[in-house]
Amino acid sequence: MTGIQHQSGGRPARRFISLRTKLIGFVSLIIVAVCSGLGWYFIQQRAEMMNSSLLNTGTILAKNLAYNSRHLLFLEDREGMGKLIDGVMEVEEVVYVVITGPEGTRLAGKSKGNVYPDAAFARVLLESSSREPVITSFTVRGEHARDARGTRGKAGISFMQTDVEALEDFAIPVLRRGLPSPLMSPFALDSPAPRSADTVYGVVQIGMTRAKMLETLHDLIVKAALMTVLIILAGIAATIVLAARIITPLKSLAGVANRIAEGDLTASVGATTRDEVGQLAGAFTFMIRALNERDQAITRQVEALTALNRRLEQLTATLEQRVKERTQELQDANERLRELDKLKSDFVSTVSHELRTPMTSIKGYVDNILDGLTGALTERQSYYLTRVKSNVERLTRMINELLDLSRIEAGKVELYVGNVRLRELITDIVEGFQAMAQEKGVVLRTHQPDELPAIRGDRDKLHQVLTNLIQNAIKFTPPGGEVQVESQMWDDGYLRIGVMDTGCGIPSNELEKVFEKFYRGESDSADDPRWGLGLNIARSLVKLHGGQIWAESTPGQGSRFYFTVPIEPPSH
Repeated sequence: MTGIQHQSGGRPARRFISLRTKLIGFVSLIIVAVCSGLGWYFIQQRAEMMNSSLLNTGTILAKNLAYNSRHLLFLEDREGMGKLIDGVMEVEEVVYVVITGPEGTRLAGKSKGNVYPDAAFARVLLESSSREPVITSFTVRGEHARDARGTRGKAGISFMQTDVEALEDFAIPVLRRGLPSPLMSPFALDSPAPRSADTVYGVVQIGMTRAKMLETLHDLIVKAALMTVLIILAGIAATIVLAARIITPLKSLAGVANRIAEGDLTASVGATTRDEVGQLAGAFTFMIRALNERDQAITRQVEALTALNRRLEQLTATLEQRVKERTQELQDANERLRELDKLKSDFVSTVSHELRTPMTSIKGYVDNILDGLTGALTERQSYYLTRVKSNVERLTRMINELLDLSRIEAGKVELYVGNVRLRELITDIVEGFQAMAQEKGVVLRTHQPDELPAIRGDRDKLHQVLTNLIQNAIKFTPPGGEVQVESQMWDDGYLRIGVMDTGCGIPSNELEKVFEKFYRGESDSADDPRWGLGLNIARSLVKLHGGQIWAESTPGQGSRFYFTVPIEPPSH
């Protein structure tokens, strides 16, 4: 069903399909599809069950008759076979029973309506030793004229014409098991001879009709169709009632909404149901009330804003002056911060530089004493002096890192560019760390291509970057682990150097933080001598070369640090 939607403002109306029509059509379609599907599924299941029952009944009857008639066939007792046939013929679905002798002649048989199977069915089984019935489907038309379809095996389900009868022939040979060969001497070494082949006494055939099954299915289809139609009609009627209950209040709400859209805030709607539609009507009433209150509030606000506007104008000049003064204060404070930052950098640089000389002197004196220049030392004295030397070296590294950091932040670090053969540089550094790796039980190796171009860079700065990465990798790799340094051509004009370890790894939330100043991971121990400056300095030195540095890690499997350097240095 279509309707016309009226629009205000002189706009043309357009046709549409109403919500009621859509709801009824959609729900009706679902009901028809579901009911039809369920009805067809039910009929199919019943048909399969009846077909299976017919086949099972025919199979059981054929096997039982073959078993009970084996001695009668051997004796050719036609009277006894007739009694057995009479018992089988009492089954309603049985149309005929035929017992054929081993020469292919019919020894006994009975039929309802003078219907008998083709003799060829039995002749085939006289040469068979099958112990399961062979099922053949065929039809009978008119005055018992036969039309054999020649299919063997499980019969299919079909609906025949009124003058056609569908039959299933269950044929099974009557067998006598072969006897073993004559007895042999108990002292014979050879195994006994196999039994002789089974002997076929004859063939038993039972014909069963599908007429009763098809008639039952026809009645079932009629009843299911009527029930399905009734359910569909009832569902559609219920849908129409439900649609009217839902759509009528919605049409009323739509009319009120149109009046509100045209500016009429006096419209109202009453709740007629206690469901979602009633809640929607209540919401419309609340909305109309809120719109009225909003209009009144807007009017008051406009009046207040008008008065206030006269005062944004009076204060504008004052605010502009205050902004200028505040801006100047911020500029002065920023300048003071720059001066303080410069003083801090200068102080760190000066202190670090001044501390290096006494640290070097202390280390030299300790080395002389440990070398025995001042006389023999006791074991305890050597132990304490070794600890002093270790801490002096630790302080020296910290001072050097602070000095490097202050120079980088002050922009005083310059690159002394020259030809650098990274293959030789990496080999030298790795050889220098072999003793440290062997002492910890870590395998340290390199993997580099045979031909690696030389780059233009600062050899000392690149040496410092690689030293920091390799030293960290050895430190965080447990005994039995491996550290590998590799290099390869990367993107156009870049080389990539990687340091991979099999240590504890870095959590994903710390990968971006490891290059920050003074950052130490949550898993680092409290007595770790590092300040957290090495990776920050390495990142700065790589950036000075125009490259990038990053980290990848799989917790529990190790970390991978990569950095790139251009073959040609960046132009500054």
